[in-house]
Amino acid sequence: RHEPDYVIVLGGDHIYTMDYAKMLYQHVTSDSDMTVGCIEVPREEAKEFGVMSVDEDFRITKFTEKPENPEAIPGNPDKALASMGIYIFDTAFLLSELERDAMDPASTHDFGRDLIPRLVREGRVVAHRFESSAVNRSTDAEPYWRDVGTLDSYWDANIDLTATVP
Repeated sequence: RHEPDYVIVLGGDHIYTMDYAKMLYQHVTSDSDMTVGCIEVPREEAKEFGVMSVDEDFRITKFTEKPENPEAIPGNPDKALASMGIYIFDTAFLLSELERDAMDPASTHDFGRDLIPRLVREGRVVAHRFESSAVNRSTDAEPYWRDVGTLDSYWDANIDLTATVP
């Protein structure tokens, strides 16, 4: 009914604060097919995420779901760029890609296994660095983002909130 120009897809099991307008602005001005919200994580932790390989302009050149040896960020060998599960699409583009995927008998119809890797290979996909749109943080602190998909991670996130500066 509303016919939006853009769709933002979000994970429901994450804790963070973000100004989505900044990510949307990047999506529109970079003429992307898809923009992926990404966060820098230590390479050893990146094995638990979808990891982006990017060029110097942060165009995504490869997406690997839970890699054994995550690729480092250019110029930062100790960190990898992990997907936050935040995606922006032009609505018409997303609908056509979902229809294409639905008709593909070889697809498992999974964002991380099928849709994103194909779009990275065939489309224009860029990474949006979370640190550029995170809100409510002090300037010297890392932006806070946690995936709370397990009981242990949910517990850890609640303990994080008991810090002097949560």
